[in-house]
Amino acid sequence: MDNTKREQSLLQVLEAFTKGLTTLKEAIALVHSANDQLPAGDPRKAIQQKIEEAERTIQVGHAAMGQSLGFQLCHCTWPPQVMASSQYSKETKVEQFTCPNCGKTLSLPGRQTPGAAMTAFDPYDVY
Repeated sequence: MDNTKREQSLLQVLEAFTKGLTTLKEAIALVHSANDQLPAGDPRKAIQQKIEEAERTIQVGHAAMGQSLGFQLCHCTWPPQVMASSQYSKETKVEQFTCPNCGKTLSLPGRQTPGAAMTAFDPYDVY
């Protein structure tokens, strides 16, 4: 399989994964809302813990997907935040990335080519 077909295939998988994450986030929001209607007690606490665990798993998936697409990660939180490109200078060919959580910026020379960051992601090895 040539690189173009591999990248197209990977993008299709990532698109499906993104849709799945979005659907899962919506389902968790519904469960969260229903959980708020339950009386206080152990069952409610257990459901709340599972909701928080699922939300954290989604955040790890989001970071892994962002990294696989070549985005930079900020380690101000766990799971890490995906830093979006906020500025690019055509003259200097320097791209600036900004963390949506803490506002930290990172400047890197040149844009990454598609597929350049296709490396394994270990969500527990971020520091």
